[in-house]
Amino acid sequence: MFKKSALDWWRGEEARTGLVTFCKDLDLALGSGIPEGMITELCGPPGSGKTQLCLQLAVNVQIPQELGGLQGRAVYLDTNYGFTPQRVQEMAQACHNHCANIAQLHKLKPEATLAGFSEATALDNILYSHVTNCTQILEAIAVLQNRLYDGEKIKLIVLDSLSFLIRNTITRSMKRVKRVHEILTLLHKLAHRFGCVVIVTNDVTTRISDVDGGGERPDVPQIVSALGGSLTHKVNQRIFLGRDESHIDAQSQAPPSYVASIEKGHFLPSVTVAFRIEPAGIRGVKREG
Repeated sequence: MFKKSALDWWRGEEARTGLVTFCKDLDLALGSGIPEGMITELCGPPGSGKTQLCLQLAVNVQIPQELGGLQGRAVYLDTNYGFTPQRVQEMAQACHNHCANIAQLHKLKPEATLAGFSEATALDNILYSHVTNCTQILEAIAVLQNRLYDGEKIKLIVLDSLSFLIRNTITRSMKRVKRVHEILTLLHKLAHRFGCVVIVTNDVTTRISDVDGGGERPDVPQIVSALGGSLTHKVNQRIFLGRDESHIDAQSQAPPSYVASIEKGHFLPSVTVAFRIEPAGIRGVKREG
């Protein structure tokens, strides 16, 4: 007991490498990307970019350490057939080209630096499983735990989507809460023990609340996480994703703009940044001027 001081803990966190999203503003807001050893929840309605961001992270986790990456494999637990191999290949090709440019900029040989990372190897380094119920998720986590203890370098675990599976297979609310806690507790242990990045996606729903509590104003609808407030205590970070409705232009040829709002995080209490989903993948929005 008491073998580690707060200074030791801080030094350990400072030495960790975050998993970049390729949206610079979001990475900076999160510190240095999505942190290792924690559970990050992505919330949003359908079409908000949750799965696209998960696919991008499954590619980015393979970036070599020489270029500041984690150089690991990804596990993708898919509940709603959102995983698209062709989309992963598109992102991997763009990511490889980007990394080759960075290697040349730092006077590294791209062939040697990127020897283990290519469009061809990107899919092979993503361990995929379609899961249809909580039992299958728990079985997958058990297998994953054994592989991690055997020394396999798995640095990203994606569960997309947790809410879709829970809401479609469990009807009783208390049982939902129990299952969610059971799954997230196991994932949190793996994240902490092996320094993995854990991503879970969640839908959103509307909750009616009284703003001032006095009953003088009408109840105001709020957009909240679909699995309820109990989930908040089991995730380390929560990011709400959605379309940027203020910049919709039917005549514009540019990709639509999206927003990511960090509602629960370790670095900034609350911040919103813009991003785009381009053919190459997730990218930041360039500021004018």
